[in-house]
Amino acid sequence: MSDRMEFATVCPHNHNQTVAFSQEEFEEALKSDTLVFHCKTCDTDWPPSGEEIAKFRKHFSKKSS
Repeated sequence: MSDRMEFATVCPHNHNQTVAFSQEEFEEALKSDTLVFHCKTCDTDWPPSGEEIAKFRKHFSKKSS
């Protein structure tokens, strides 16, 4: 079983996207300032908002409980 979780997000051009990562991948990308989402529809990259980061951390904490 994979420890990766999928999250829904919306790109700046209003396209629905799904991103997936493990808690370790997520935290490492945040620490190294490399966490960027990519829209396959319009080829746009964007960083997650503070609200999205909080949402992801909340989901990871629920999973580990």
